Amino acid sequence: MTLSTIIPIGYSVLYTLTILSIFPQDDDDGSSFTSLEGVTNLFKKPSNVFAGWIHYLAFDAFVGRWIVLDSVEHGVSMLFHFSVVVPCLFFTLMFGPMGLIMYLIARKMLNIAK
Repeated sequence: MTLSTIIPIGYSVLYTLTILSIFPQDDDDGSSFTSLEGVTNLFKKPSNVFAGWIHYLAFDAFVGRWIVLDSVEHGVSMLFHFSVVVPCLFFTLMFGPMGLIMYLIARKMLNIAK
């Protein structure tokens, strides 16, 4: 197991433990996943915000790892890594799906996918 695998797994374990500790709540404050208002109510609690943050970090790290491994697998140049992959990793960390879409578009435009 490599460090690039351990980090997303570590975040995933932390997320799972956090969810297991906060979800047996009996609060009737309108919190739910069925509406925007319900989700807003969920994120009024610091423990739920922490869980959401860890959720983002786990998946951002996993997607970032995939981006790097995919570009290496396709043998792209160091110029491509520095000019395309690194910015895509930044956007993946900061904005999640936006970074992935940027990478997939660049990958298609430069025809590096087999």
